[in-house]
Amino acid sequence: MSYTRAWVHPTIKALLLFGFAAYIAYLVKTDRILYYISPRMVLYVKLSALGLYAVGAHQLYTALSAYWKRRASCDCGHDHTPGSPWKSAVVYGMFAFPLLLGFLMPDTTMGSSLAAKKGMNLNSAATIKTASPPSGAQPGPASPEASPAVEPSKTESVPPPKPAPAEEAASSGTRTQAGSQPSLTDAELEKLFPFDMFTEAFAKHARKLYPSGLITVPEELYIETLTTLDLYADQFTGKKVKLSGFVYRDETMNERQFVIARFSIQCCSADAAPFGVLVESDKANLYAADQWVELTGTIGKTTFGGSELMVIQAAQLSKIEAPKEQYVYPNFDFGA
Repeated sequence: MSYTRAWVHPTIKALLLFGFAAYIAYLVKTDRILYYISPRMVLYVKLSALGLYAVGAHQLYTALSAYWKRRASCDCGHDHTPGSPWKSAVVYGMFAFPLLLGFLMPDTTMGSSLAAKKGMNLNSAATIKTASPPSGAQPGPASPEASPAVEPSKTESVPPPKPAPAEEAASSGTRTQAGSQPSLTDAELEKLFPFDMFTEAFAKHARKLYPSGLITVPEELYIETLTTLDLYADQFTGKKVKLSGFVYRDETMNERQFVIARFSIQCCSADAAPFGVLVESDKANLYAADQWVELTGTIGKTTFGGSELMVIQAAQLSKIEAPKEQYVYPNFDFGA
């Protein structure tokens, strides 16, 4: 084996490994790593970068040893490097090309174009409704105290109590909240938001949201809150809600409609799924696709694409800068 081949190939391998490690470090330092993976995976990616550095350092040591000591990287007497220069170029090119693309191509987040290809989900509670047993079925052993299963959005609403003086509210056990209507009792809330083994966590969340005069959809519970509102859309009709996202529209929407959307990610961008809420506003045409907006409006229901959906009648719309973390992630503590 030639001395040149003994040190050139380990050097190339070291450069490639250092390149990938440096690219990961660059993404982490600039926070662009969040364009591709969920925050809970960042630590593992950082550790992988350290592993790449360590392996690269070993390859570099092998190359230097072969160069200075004029010996091969092992003592078995065989050539472990590719057999021809062309074959070597192809193998190394398969690693070098994506690395160059990573450094040269701009880092961008997912938006309307990808959402159109994947298909926008306007009914985030659909899978839960599908999983729920038919009306009247008894709860399974996993939830022995759950109420008989019903489709939450088809239940009869319980009207809120009439305003009462503070002393009467205190004596009756109802909770009042500044800037909102008198709250229902625990028994009334449980009747208003029935549940089964699949929807118990959402019913509990609904009971917390319902007394609020303005329901703000938080980043850490974005998916769970929108799913709750969708699941119990009849009960939340007329309630005010505030949320943010990017504008999405397609040819099936009229000039007053668009979707305020987000991408949900479990692990990385490969499993990203777009979902959102239909919005109606007289000023809808002022907002271009992928423009980030903050919306305050009233929850209602409408028929769109042959299906009954939750809709938000916009009261206030404003353009905002895209947040640092543009994707939303499942909250694994929800319902715990």
